[in-house]
Amino acid sequence: MAIDMPRPIEALDRALHALEADAQRLALQDAYRHVPEPLEAEFAALAITHPEACSTAADYPGWAEQLAALAETNRRPKEGS
Repeated sequence: MAIDMPRPIEALDRALHALEADAQRLALQDAYRHVPEPLEAEFAALAITHPEACSTAADYPGWAEQLAALAETNRRPKEGS
């Protein structure tokens, strides 16, 4: 009679960096999940009916470029990580 041996823990173990990456991914998914606000539709209607009250790119010159540079900086690996 053969005895089935369970798999050794080394076969089931995952690398710490993989676990940390999964945890970070799950945290980001939660952060980006949209939760509607009670007055969201009314706020959107306000922007449509009063476009003069909305900001445009001309109101903030260079904003898009600054945001793109910041996003690029955040994508780079952090030193010493």
